[in-house]
Amino acid sequence: MSRRSTSYSAALLAMLSGACLDPLVSDEVAGQSLVLPAGTEIPSGHGFPDIEAQIAANDGVPSLIPRLSGFSEGQRVHFWNFGATPDFAAPLFMMAERNGAGELQRIAHSTIIDAIPGQAGYSPFWSILYLEVTDQYNGELITSFAAIEEAQTLGLINAPVIADFAVNCPIVAADVLLEVGGGADPIGAPSDFYWRGMELEGFELGPMPLLRGTEVPAASMYVLSREGQEPLSEPERGVDFTGDGDTQDSNNIFSANRTNEAYSPLCQRVEVTVPIGLAAPLIDITLDEANSSINAATDLFNPGPVAGTVVAFDETDQFINCPQQMVEGSL
Repeated sequence: MSRRSTSYSAALLAMLSGACLDPLVSDEVAGQSLVLPAGTEIPSGHGFPDIEAQIAANDGVPSLIPRLSGFSEGQRVHFWNFGATPDFAAPLFMMAERNGAGELQRIAHSTIIDAIPGQAGYSPFWSILYLEVTDQYNGELITSFAAIEEAQTLGLINAPVIADFAVNCPIVAADVLLEVGGGADPIGAPSDFYWRGMELEGFELGPMPLLRGTEVPAASMYVLSREGQEPLSEPERGVDFTGDGDTQDSNNIFSANRTNEAYSPLCQRVEVTVPIGLAAPLIDITLDEANSSINAATDLFNPGPVAGTVVAFDETDQFINCPQQMVEGSL
């Protein structure tokens, strides 16, 4: 576990033990309640030039995020590259209530975070802490970590309960769009977050595994290159070698697809060299981005490097947020 993961684990343990949360909002007005009445209009953080500029400079994505293609477990998959990322999950609070089965489920209230791109402690991966509302709760808005502390004091919510999974929700600038394919128009970030009394936008890219409260396990993304050549990746080379009119295809292999319990959007880049005269046709030979004879991790490692296919490999220290698409035309 990284040093940052350890520090967040300590913070989560403090919260779960019932300790008060440190006030983290610097612009509080003395004597003014931080818990807001239902229906209060919350300002958008994207409307503040300094905040929007900070997010845009640090969210790690272009204004149009392309939908890329690769392979996993013998099938073509589509994915997005959200850039370099840390290996920990930051705390995210979710307002909840008990359902008929006694399980916590989310209510209609935006989630609450305390770190954005460009701030220490930010991660696109979030460890969920449920805040169960009490009978005294009447739709109030809790829009900051400091407001959570006040809401606990007022008896509106119980102590947080940590979930056993995380979510992948990158915060992005307001003008960022995501390609989803299937003939659908690119979509903007649909999810709202409360951050220090303001609303922010991000993409909700689904649940993901979590270890020890904050540690995000990494999957492998194998980036193939022929000996002495550049990667078999159109986005990296800027070349349309499949002839389909775009530069968004690759022969990247993911160690698990999204339906596999071993799936994680946190991908470690593993560079794999294959022979220049490899008999197995790859997408640059088939000229078809959906057709490669190397399309699963076991084609490369089973469990060690497959003789005649893998000449060399390098497990780099590059970790990337590469979520796979679940349904064409949407997230």
